[in-house]
Amino acid sequence: MKTGLAGRTVVVTGGNANIGRAIALAFAEEAAGVVIVGRDEAQGRRVCEQLLEQGAKDVLWQAADVTDRAQVAAVVAAVGERFGGIDVLVNNVGGNVDMDAFVDSDPATWERDIALNFLSTLNCTHAVLPGMIGRGSGRIINIGSTSGIVGDPLLAVYSAMKGAVHAFTKVLAKEVGQHGITVNAIAPYGTLPQDAEQAASSGSRWHPNGVFARLAATRAEQLHSIGRRTLLQRQTAYPAEIGAAAVYLACDAAAFITGQILSVDGGTQLA
Repeated sequence: MKTGLAGRTVVVTGGNANIGRAIALAFAEEAAGVVIVGRDEAQGRRVCEQLLEQGAKDVLWQAADVTDRAQVAAVVAAVGERFGGIDVLVNNVGGNVDMDAFVDSDPATWERDIALNFLSTLNCTHAVLPGMIGRGSGRIINIGSTSGIVGDPLLAVYSAMKGAVHAFTKVLAKEVGQHGITVNAIAPYGTLPQDAEQAASSGSRWHPNGVFARLAATRAEQLHSIGRRTLLQRQTAYPAEIGAAAVYLACDAAAFITGQILSVDGGTQLA
């Protein structure tokens, strides 16, 4: 299938690690110009080298906290100077800060979960939309979660924010379709990096000092309790599978698809 993505400019937030890195690599294979946004500069430089090896037309690393509007505006300006505009935005930044029953949760973690999973998506989308509307084309792909569809116990605020991402996807699709812009979301189930050493940035949940490592060491039984069974032999997704879904939603063949939530979950919602 010809994707038509060669030479287009793609911005992937949280592009340093796990799902974001795999998405960036998938677009690199299509000869797109790829911009990755994150906070771990050393990892960002390493991933940029990998993107060029995979065939990216050009790459750019941008350090930013996408929960901060001013930093997001600076990224969009830098991308505009280098590439002239943004064709595809992948709002990938997200994650859970901790894991607790809601009644036992710390309100400080609510604010961080809300900012990380939802405010980041609002900030980046708001910043790129004027350019896309002006050009009469664009693709916005939000990374949601099956948590936002079925709800995961011990992850109440994270699940709620991923549900918000899904609702925002549908509403925005209604608002901007007339401008030639499609808006879709991908809802992965648990996605484990196949090469954790290369795929984990300092801020990743999969980093040796990240939240999953901490929970596995201290509350393994609780962590296991939120898992769901797939219908397949394999119980987790691979990051590259999320990358392939993102490439499809961004490509010319998906031009008539908008406002959709694509689950990549091994059938967990049917099990």
